Amino acid sequence: MAAKRRPIVKKNWAIPADIKAELITNLKYFAMYAIALLFWELLLKTHTGFEDISFFFLLFIPAEAMFLSALTGWLKPKFNRITTPIVMLLPFAYYVSQLVYFRIFGSLFSVSMVGLGTDAMEDFGWALKDTLKESVLWIIVCLIPVILCAAFSYFAPKRYFKKFRPMLHLFSLLKTVILWLLAVVLLLPFGTKDGTPYAAYSSSFVDTDTASSQIGALTNSIVELGYRLFGTTEKKEDDLLVVPNAPITPVEPEIDSSPNVLSGLDFAALKSKTDDKDKQQLCDYFASVTPTNKNEYTGKLKDYNLIYICAESFCTYAIDPAVTPTLYKLSHEGIKLNNFYNSFKNTTTNGEYALMTGLWADVSRDADCGAANGSFPQSKDKYIPYGLGNMFESTGVKAYAYHNFAGYYYSRNKTHPNLGYTTTRFLGGKNGMHFTTSWPSSDFEMMEQSIPDFINNERFHAYYMTFSGHGPYSDANPIAVRNLKTVREILGDRDLPDKAVYYLAANYELEKAMTYLMDELQKAGKLDKTMIVIAGDHHPYYLNDSSFNALVGEKVEQNFDKFKSTCIMWAGGIGTVEVDVPCCNIDILPTVLNLFGFEYDSRLLPGTDVFSKNEHIAMLYNKTFVTDKVKYNAQKATAEWLPAASGMNDAQKETYLTYCINLTKSRYTSSLQLMSEDFYKFVYDNVKPAN
Repeated sequence: MAAKRRPIVKKNWAIPADIKAELITNLKYFAMYAIALLFWELLLKTHTGFEDISFFFLLFIPAEAMFLSALTGWLKPKFNRITTPIVMLLPFAYYVSQLVYFRIFGSLFSVSMVGLGTDAMEDFGWALKDTLKESVLWIIVCLIPVILCAAFSYFAPKRYFKKFRPMLHLFSLLKTVILWLLAVVLLLPFGTKDGTPYAAYSSSFVDTDTASSQIGALTNSIVELGYRLFGTTEKKEDDLLVVPNAPITPVEPEIDSSPNVLSGLDFAALKSKTDDKDKQQLCDYFASVTPTNKNEYTGKLKDYNLIYICAESFCTYAIDPAVTPTLYKLSHEGIKLNNFYNSFKNTTTNGEYALMTGLWADVSRDADCGAANGSFPQSKDKYIPYGLGNMFESTGVKAYAYHNFAGYYYSRNKTHPNLGYTTTRFLGGKNGMHFTTSWPSSDFEMMEQSIPDFINNERFHAYYMTFSGHGPYSDANPIAVRNLKTVREILGDRDLPDKAVYYLAANYELEKAMTYLMDELQKAGKLDKTMIVIAGDHHPYYLNDSSFNALVGEKVEQNFDKFKSTCIMWAGGIGTVEVDVPCCNIDILPTVLNLFGFEYDSRLLPGTDVFSKNEHIAMLYNKTFVTDKVKYNAQKATAEWLPAASGMNDAQKETYLTYCINLTKSRYTSSLQLMSEDFYKFVYDNVKPAN
């Protein structure tokens, strides 16, 4: 009997209709979020600059959109219609915050800057209100995706609550991870060196603006949040490169050309005194650095007094021969730095720190920022021997520090005494100063109240952080309003945008302060034996491009020329000295130390005395730099060769560029390591002066 054959059962592998419908709906929501993110990124680019755009940010939008899509649809239909636009509000709030922040500060905020929170609201609340008024149209435009999302959520196919839905959404989260990893992998074929999108994604040393231009603002913030939550395994010393010595032209034999080094400092011997690998590596690095030599300007101002000023938002275009004749005189006499670059876009404490310590502030995405944080506040308990207060006090000359705002802000009441300023005066308090306006307050009133402290001393050093030049440059600025009528009368028929006029009016208060200072020095018979140094903390980020261009008289190139500025180094009785080498904020301190004949070790400062024969590099905040031979854009990893490089072949150019890139990275990283390791204290605790 034949065996009975079993009927063949055909298995149905088709996706159930309800699951298929849900997947299609999920795809529609994914597309909606992806389009919204693309819209917001491009809208933000209208402010930050399309010339720097890199479309690699498109790689990460699918992962971000998938994550947002996964957040919706978990609940029953009537609740989903509410939660979906709420989810869309999250990136909306992020992009609006970035847009408004950029319109105030001229850069994007990092995740670490969120720590500034309360202080920013208290001290910049008026600026926020003013900027929000000016940004209403942009905010309304930003709302378009939210409005469309609400409409889509209401009219889209219903997303029924089924048992399988949690699994679908968990699968979407898995797809988010896969899409993110795929985006990272797709960056690799374009290289991993500095300036590449992968470096912008992976390096903890890249700054927020540079990274955002490469991989997108939201992607960068997600990466920064990851650093905040989970830290990074990348070590600072990985970027600390021992650089080869550059050729140095010898100085004339009749001039003392011995190195500016600390007598008795042997880094090889110093290395043997510690088991700390970070300190040992710093010893190796500084042993490889070529010191600057003494030169014809060493000690030229040995018996002079020093007024050292970090001026709020000061730049070349705050100086006008008619509006600010005193500043004009100071900037066109004395030591004229014809190729000075102000390294910083914003954040006063970073520019002030570089000017006062000669060290680079941490401006990376991994920086610990905020009014109570940042490199300067974190230095308050570290030994800084080359602070000018410490240097002058060590010779018996009393040092004073002043600022016409609260001492607690950026911890100046702690950092400045640590730099050797035994007398510090800020806004309010027992020993404080008082002003007729609070934000900003008057530089002129600060001079009136402070000069009597020291003017009758045989010798003195005074440091000032000014405030009157702070934005906004509108009728919300009481200092600018105070001087507006006078400035308009001086300008006469000159046609300038309102913001540009208000900027000049704000800086007219600094002009009055400097005129008063010069008069008081003259009356006391101290003018001919006093040096005055004035440099800005950053360029005037409150000025929009059109107003800045109007002051300049032409459209300003953003990557280099916007940072080119003026550092006043006026000294009574020395005439005019032209200096053409490229230089920046960190170069001013070693130049002053050399002029005053102080003993210091030039290897321990990343900046370079402008009168030395060493390589001169004007570094900007994002490791972009200028030398006499090349302009290097670190953000794009591109080089523009200058006429001085005309005699170099391609191989020589490549060698020179690599040397400068490594030197720049080393100077930046060694600055951070010097402070984190309290390396100055280690050096001075162990060095034995030579007999």
